[in-house]
Amino acid sequence: MRYADGLSAPGALSTTSCTDSAETPGQKRPASHAFALGPSGQEPNTEIRNNVTPAAGSSRPADTRTTGVPMDAAERLVQKIETLSRMFTDAEPASLRTGYLADPSSGHPVLQGSTATALVPRWNAHPSGLLVPATSVPPAPIDLGAAYLTPDEIFGFELPADYAVRQLERLPLEGVIRFCARVLNALELPGVSVQAVEAHFAGEWLDEPVRSRVRNLLRDQTRRLLVPQALMLLARRAMEVSPDTVPDNLPDGDIVGALFNLTQTMGHYPDPGPNVITDRPGTLGREIIANQHFHRIWSVPGVLARYARRWLQLPAEHHGEPGMVDLSKTYQDCTGARLEDLAAVAGYLWLRTTMGRFVIEPGELADLTLPVERVESVMALIANDLPGMQEAVRTERPEQRTEWSFDPFQQWPVIRLPEDRLLVLDPRHLISRAFGWLPICDIEFPPPGRTKPTGHRQTAARAKQTLRHCSEVYVSEVLHAMTRDEGTTRRVYDDADLKAAYTAPGQRIADAAIDYPGTWIVIEVTTTQLRREAATAVPGASQIDDIDKLVDELDQIDATIAALRGDEAALTGAPAAGDRRFLPLLVLPEGFPVNPITLTVIRERARRKGLFPKPDTDPVEIVDIEELEMIEALQEASGPSLLDILRSKQSGSLCNAAVRDHILHVMRVRPDAPARHAGLLDSALKPLVNALPQPHQSPSTS
Repeated sequence: MRYADGLSAPGALSTTSCTDSAETPGQKRPASHAFALGPSGQEPNTEIRNNVTPAAGSSRPADTRTTGVPMDAAERLVQKIETLSRMFTDAEPASLRTGYLADPSSGHPVLQGSTATALVPRWNAHPSGLLVPATSVPPAPIDLGAAYLTPDEIFGFELPADYAVRQLERLPLEGVIRFCARVLNALELPGVSVQAVEAHFAGEWLDEPVRSRVRNLLRDQTRRLLVPQALMLLARRAMEVSPDTVPDNLPDGDIVGALFNLTQTMGHYPDPGPNVITDRPGTLGREIIANQHFHRIWSVPGVLARYARRWLQLPAEHHGEPGMVDLSKTYQDCTGARLEDLAAVAGYLWLRTTMGRFVIEPGELADLTLPVERVESVMALIANDLPGMQEAVRTERPEQRTEWSFDPFQQWPVIRLPEDRLLVLDPRHLISRAFGWLPICDIEFPPPGRTKPTGHRQTAARAKQTLRHCSEVYVSEVLHAMTRDEGTTRRVYDDADLKAAYTAPGQRIADAAIDYPGTWIVIEVTTTQLRREAATAVPGASQIDDIDKLVDELDQIDATIAALRGDEAALTGAPAAGDRRFLPLLVLPEGFPVNPITLTVIRERARRKGLFPKPDTDPVEIVDIEELEMIEALQEASGPSLLDILRSKQSGSLCNAAVRDHILHVMRVRPDAPARHAGLLDSALKPLVNALPQPHQSPSTS
């Protein structure tokens, strides 16, 4: 079987069949087959053809003459055109019709009885009764979500529950993995919209009238055809049931139907839990947390910039300090691979995906200037072959498996195919694997066959602590850059300043405090992350345990607020000017799924613990490092301050959502990257640049 490896070529397994009969891969069925039929199997549009709207002001049926003689198709069409014409022009003076050009296009509603475009397309009523343009209505948290299409919407009927498995049993494993990779990589192409990708695959996979039905449904910007979770589940299920090869006499399986069948079965739970969330997320909350964690969005340039600073530069700058280690040297000692080689190889593979290629041909990596053995040392860490992936999937503990768990694909984001080809299933996993937190796992758990260095456990613990400390230092750098805290101006006070000011025995101290006019923002930085069980919605207490760890971090903020409230001058050297307010801010560099459920649970559990009891303290907020960098970029453009943004969020429609949601959807701004990222990107990409083959230059002639 031949496969298409690029994103612009037709997929080798793109079919539209919903039946168990044979079909040639890459071809669509005629519209008369199962996908083109309605729920009861009748021809499509039968009822629509026999249900023409009556003429305006008429009480007679639209499909008969006044004499009772049935109309033929041509007469019904003429009548319908006349009806539509009256709808558009009945209220319009004849002289007006030649005075302007109408734009009868989507998104440009006209006034009824006229072709005049409405100045305000839609109005919404506030609770006060005031009518305002719909475009001025702020978004609600539910508006941030998207709902995927299911088979009953796509085809008009549900598929059998075991449909996906039966189809995968007749599809070769490699073909299924290529299919999933093609779609996942298309969704991550730089500068390409999700809507464009979905329109492309809808046109490729579906026949009429299903194609038009789906395209109409996708006009709603909150609906989705392509679901990354379903594609990952399809890949995981294929590792369990798909054969290496399929006999020629066996009908081809329906891979598109298998994909949509998974969307039909996802997210069904017998007990959804409580409808009102207080101090526990419940079943629904557990799924929302896992959903948001899976779909978290990171800027790739931002990930690379932070990698350069946290993994490379800061450990070197703080060399010799207690507890600090050289992360590059430690990585090589524990894994046998160089950190810069990991960046070069993973960077090259990711670069190829941005060009629309998710399969790397044999010998491409040999063109890099790195020695073959060094490339292979990296590949031993981030790649696995199909049999190895099958074994990893099949040996997962059943009680740890959920619809959100894809551990083997995250550990090995590159899959070795036969004939020495390499496949990148999802570029997001590749970036996280090489440039995020995950290389620490390589240090903690060296590859099989690698002899651990002496004192490995202590070395791994120090490496993790080094990365934690560098993350905290990086946050401090962002805070200073954000507030332009330089020269004689002093607004950011770090933990060393706070410890020097407040020396009472047992005094707990936050990591930083920012002095704004009338308000202190008191900040605690923690690299605590959701454990695997919490991130993948494993039933149990893992999520609430992780949330309690964050609540424990709020103790330091509460104690620091009390110290500032009692004696601000001990820190600033000057008495407080009037009444002060306090805003607690928890910074999680590695991210956390902030939504109305998690924020409500954290605030409620903090309240029950007796934290922030005074009326001068605002509700606690949570941000990740990328959100701080968004605000840093806004400050560089003379935009609102951190305090302004947090205050406007707390009084806005997304007060219980993430800060990035408020910036993007309420403030409606898309900040550029901070200026300092440019130099950091150069540092992160330097290993890749050095490893790329240099173009041959012809000798100069005199």
